[in-house]
Amino acid sequence: MIKIMNWFSMAIGLIPLNRQQSQSNVIFDYAMMSIVPVFYLGCYFLINLRHVFGLCFLDACNSVCRLSNNLFMHLGAFLYLTVTLMSLYRRKEFFLQFDERLNAIDAVIQKCRRVAEMDRVKVTAVKHSVAYHFTWLFLFCVFAFALYYDIRALYLTFGNYAFIPFMVSSFPYLAGSIIQGEFIYHVSVISQRFEQINTLFEKINQEARHRHAPLTVFDIESEGKKQERKNLTPATAMDSRGAAAAAATFGNEQKLSSEMKRQMAAPPPPPPPGQQKNEEDEMDSSNDEDEDDFDYDNATIAENTGNTSEANLPDLFKLHDKILSLSVITNGEFGPQCVPYMAACFVVSIFGIFLETKVNFIVSGKSRLLDYVTYLYVIWSFTTMVVAYIVLRLCCNANNHSKQSAMIVHEIMQKKPAFMLSNDLFYNKMKSFTLQFLHWEGYFQFNGIGLFALDYTFIFSTVSAATSYLIVLLQFDMTAILRNEGLMS
Repeated sequence: MIKIMNWFSMAIGLIPLNRQQSQSNVIFDYAMMSIVPVFYLGCYFLINLRHVFGLCFLDACNSVCRLSNNLFMHLGAFLYLTVTLMSLYRRKEFFLQFDERLNAIDAVIQKCRRVAEMDRVKVTAVKHSVAYHFTWLFLFCVFAFALYYDIRALYLTFGNYAFIPFMVSSFPYLAGSIIQGEFIYHVSVISQRFEQINTLFEKINQEARHRHAPLTVFDIESEGKKQERKNLTPATAMDSRGAAAAAATFGNEQKLSSEMKRQMAAPPPPPPPGQQKNEEDEMDSSNDEDEDDFDYDNATIAENTGNTSEANLPDLFKLHDKILSLSVITNGEFGPQCVPYMAACFVVSIFGIFLETKVNFIVSGKSRLLDYVTYLYVIWSFTTMVVAYIVLRLCCNANNHSKQSAMIVHEIMQKKPAFMLSNDLFYNKMKSFTLQFLHWEGYFQFNGIGLFALDYTFIFSTVSAATSYLIVLLQFDMTAILRNEGLMS
């Protein structure tokens, strides 16, 4: 699906032809990116200056149809021209830089997977691939229906010249949505890389729970006897009183020892029922806590001197920083293009709700052109809202995956594994990584040139603003206008 979108993007002049080749003809690469905008401007000025092939200049188009069509056409012109101008800015440089950094990241990830012995783990990638392709298939069906409806209605009205009004009606919204599709693809690639390094971090976290530091057992009794033999010399021998006191002490210790043995041999008295229940509960809770305790029985096993997963930690920290840097340049490329697209989506959605509730519910079926314009608003408002939601969802997923890496590292630090206690370098690097991520979190987030954050909070703010505008628009009385246009008796 992504290849089909890339081919279509190159055909309509949204991305260069040889975007992944540094040594190529610049004129040939940017030819379509210049031809298609010029053709669009020709169709736009032909309709607005010559007053031909325009839906708003037909006799069957009433004032409501004319107003709606003009708003849709001029808003599309703003969207397309803004997106096109932003696409020309360092477009090929971005693709080359993105592919170069991504290849370097993938090479290090493959090396880390070999060290962690995770080359055969592909279940998560397959599940993600199914959801990924299903999302693209759904988008393809939505756009296919929107284009079919618009082209069919325009062909019934203008015949073979239907491509001229199509260029100024649905084409700008199609181009803007494809640019957002490119943004969706690049953010999904970034999110996948975060998931892969989180899998490697989680492998280290699981190993830290079962691998402990070797326990050194000191022979305390032998050390005490050695110290006693060292201190007992002929020059410092005890006198007779001291010897008698030592003999009395020794006799008391024997009596105490025999009494303790007798108490241990005797069976303990049965505890009360309530106390027995409390002891069982405490024993159950202690058994649950034993999972994270030190295993003293296995403390004498030898350490693994081969390659283990914690050897990947320095590379994983560098990978996380590289992926965050890749997110920054991706947001710098596509973030400004989100602003006009979200604005167009907002206006089309509000006016589509207004036309559907105040016009179509009252005079539906009495004017074919008015019905066409109304349904065109509804279709493209739904289409653009779906694209906007997928953009917000993937940006949130990428941010959450980046935060998850820091949480896993912090969890590893709390478990105090053997490799961290035996080497201060691991502890210092993990501490520096978690601290650095706090600064990253405050510094970067996917956004539209700082005007709004691309997360789920944007949906709430948009719905709040749309509700305020709709409260004002729905108070207009359209019956007088519709009666003057002959749509109401």
